[in-house]
Amino acid sequence: MACEAILCLSSSQRPDECSASLSRYFNITRLKWSNTVKARRSFLNLCPTAKDVSANMPQLVEDIVNGAGRCNADYLNRTQRVQLKRKVCKGWDNSFISSSCNTETYYGIKNSLPNHCETYWGNNYTDVDIAAKYVGTMEQNGRWVPNKDFVTEQARWEQMHPPKQEEYPWLKR
Repeated sequence: MACEAILCLSSSQRPDECSASLSRYFNITRLKWSNTVKARRSFLNLCPTAKDVSANMPQLVEDIVNGAGRCNADYLNRTQRVQLKRKVCKGWDNSFISSSCNTETYYGIKNSLPNHCETYWGNNYTDVDIAAKYVGTMEQNGRWVPNKDFVTEQARWEQMHPPKQEEYPWLKR
């Protein structure tokens, strides 16, 4: 079952034959995430070829336990939140000397993939389709979407966030 799980987790194709081994793999959970990873690694290492260094199998097992199930759009949107700051100006004050500005803190979703996704998707022994792509920008409500929805979601985002026009184009001469 462990060898079957390695094969199934190394491919985007998930035939019915994968159901039992994938269910077994993803049902391995512990209270701490690090212990879940260790337990899943132990399960995959039950496969006799998992320790074959000449075929780089230990690296494949590592990439699977760190990446499988943790690189889809939902997971990335939940875990890749970052705190951002922007300068917000309300306009000129009554003295016309300066504008009233302050720094506002808000949250966005990082537009770069975590290393575990890059290594999982990039492993020579995985044939896993990239599960998610980033739409938009961090500063303007960007987010990860399923790869199959990327074109539609990017078009929707661009419609909601048109490029900004220059505020006073006649000043440029």
